[in-house]
Amino acid sequence: MEESIERVLGVRLPLTPPPEGAPTLLRRLCGRNWRLAERYRDGRVFIAGDAAHVSHGPTLNAALQDAANLAWKLAATLQGWAPEGLLDSYETERRASGERVLMHTRAGAALMAPGDDVTALRLLFAELLDRTENTHMVAALMAGADVRHDMGEEHPAAPTGWFAPPLDLTTGDGHTRRLAQLLREARPLLLDLTGGNDLAAAAEPWNGRVHRVTATADDPPAPALLIRPDGYVAWAGADPDSLETALTRWFGPGTQAREDP
Repeated sequence: MEESIERVLGVRLPLTPPPEGAPTLLRRLCGRNWRLAERYRDGRVFIAGDAAHVSHGPTLNAALQDAANLAWKLAATLQGWAPEGLLDSYETERRASGERVLMHTRAGAALMAPGDDVTALRLLFAELLDRTENTHMVAALMAGADVRHDMGEEHPAAPTGWFAPPLDLTTGDGHTRRLAQLLREARPLLLDLTGGNDLAAAAEPWNGRVHRVTATADDPPAPALLIRPDGYVAWAGADPDSLETALTRWFGPGTQAREDP
């Protein structure tokens, strides 16, 4: 090792045991390169992935979610229907997730350090993971699904602001599909589980932008869900007026006003 260091650095660095009786501390040094950009947008410049955050953790997952969040907002702007502030919401939402990635990767690195104190901490942590609710919490943290976005009016019993829940659906054509399959087109999705026509009339001015699917599901979280292209639930409920508010907030004004009967 001394010869290798000298060959690279040109300096002889002695690697000898410490003097007898000298205090020593065993250390393990692995990557400690943690960085988070102060902002994700500067005018017309946007950053995502490793340009926005660096850590020794699930950064690929975080980078893909950055791209999914930003892509549809850029597309909406280029197509001319993006509401005011939509592009700014990219930094607001994704930087919060970047902070969580740095937090839990630092915690994980601390748990890998040697020493009796850390060994005791790992044992305690393992006991905590025996509880199902703690395992779910850590799994959501690792997946980047534990940050709730501000969607305005919240439905008390529905997952607004969170990733859309996994649902098995029977669509109007009689086919059985998973909700994830309906999101593959990367378009806004109005999943209507009410069986009525009120929401269809309310969403009609957005038909060119928002894909509406009628379906049924066992134990649905809400009568209807409005899901953004990045998979987050922007609205839930059955009220046409609040649906119009959510549609306008995230997908701009409709092409025509709804006429009340």
